[in-house]
Amino acid sequence: MATHTISVNVEQDRAVVALKGEHEAYTADKLARHLSALLTEGIDVTVDLRQALFIDSTVVGVLMAANKRAQEAGLDFTIVVGDETGWPVRRLLDVTGLGTQLDIVE
Repeated sequence: MATHTISVNVEQDRAVVALKGEHEAYTADKLARHLSALLTEGIDVTVDLRQALFIDSTVVGVLMAANKRAQEAGLDFTIVVGDETGWPVRRLLDVTGLGTQLDIVE
């Protein structure tokens, strides 16, 4: 069984990109391609980290770049965290101050 998955679900004009498990440089490129394609199509994006156990700085860089691109295009880019979000994910968002730069909701 894979320790990481990325799923994309598009309904109307919003896409939900859900990350489950552990994500680092290996999956960051795939995530970047998904986010780029959605933003190019002019679709608002929600990145669901509720079941993400770990993300590294490469994934954070992808999220930051996508957020910047969405802002420039006038699109909504939201990060969702929840009770099942891994402590390392929350810690990275807190320590880096990304919570103030990204639209993060619980």
